[in-house]
Amino acid sequence: MKESLSILSALFWASTLTLSAQTPTVGRGAPTNSRSVDLIDPAAFGFGRPGYMVDTTFIDTQDFANIPGGLDFMEVRTILPLWTKKVNALRISASLSYNLSELDFNGFLGLQRETLHTLEAQVNLFWRPEQSKWWGLGFVTPGIGTDFQGLSWDDFEVSGLGLLGYRFTDTFSLAGGFFAQYGAQEGMIVPALGFIWKPDPFIVQVTPPFVVLGWRATDRVTLSLSTYPSGGSWDVEDPNVNRVELNGWQTAASVIYQATDRFSISLRAGMNVGGELELRDGNNNVLANETLESAPFGALNLRWQF
Repeated sequence: MKESLSILSALFWASTLTLSAQTPTVGRGAPTNSRSVDLIDPAAFGFGRPGYMVDTTFIDTQDFANIPGGLDFMEVRTILPLWTKKVNALRISASLSYNLSELDFNGFLGLQRETLHTLEAQVNLFWRPEQSKWWGLGFVTPGIGTDFQGLSWDDFEVSGLGLLGYRFTDTFSLAGGFFAQYGAQEGMIVPALGFIWKPDPFIVQVTPPFVVLGWRATDRVTLSLSTYPSGGSWDVEDPNVNRVELNGWQTAASVIYQATDRFSISLRAGMNVGGELELRDGNNNVLANETLESAPFGALNLRWQF
């Protein structure tokens, strides 16, 4: 089955959250350049230092590879942390994310411009005993992907993750576990494995399907190269089409500017590659499965960190 972007981003978010937590925290009087331990969040997936995030992406027309026509795409992603509480070695937290996606099918299978929504809540459990290099994490994420023209159980999906990690050194951490998801009458269970290596002033974040290479050029400027999935899946109310699944990859170069201790802004640009659009009817029959040509994109990311 095809995994949606929300599932993949949740997997990497959870992995990087646990790995990040293993890094020694910086004292109040520490110099600014100690921020080099921070994780890089190139597209508001929600990892690194917690905070409020808004990310806007514009992709140029992705032409269909085998037939006339193409797809236009714009997306706004937001993350809102809601609550956190620490009880001994266990921390519990909750957050809410909302994505607004504008897809213009330009008349393909009768579809025109569609405004689609993804709304997810996430509850996390993070366990880390003091004086231990071991830690664990679990989360559950219910959500919906819809056009809000009519809600049904087909709009609903839920995912969960369990991880166990170990910090080998101050600069290298490894996490492994399992990820499960159910939605649109389909389910899956896959292994989750990732690592983060921080040879200052560089950082390497590798948790498939995400790869990020960063360089802290100055106290305020970080440059990065990244690869991550794009797209999503939604149920829609249409006489012919009931399910839209859009998959692809984005390869990007980013400039991240830390304007203040809490506020950062970043610009990124690159190519959306490996695109695929699948449309299904109400009986889950495939109406179309089209390969999309590569297209350039640009994005703006704003973040207020705690």
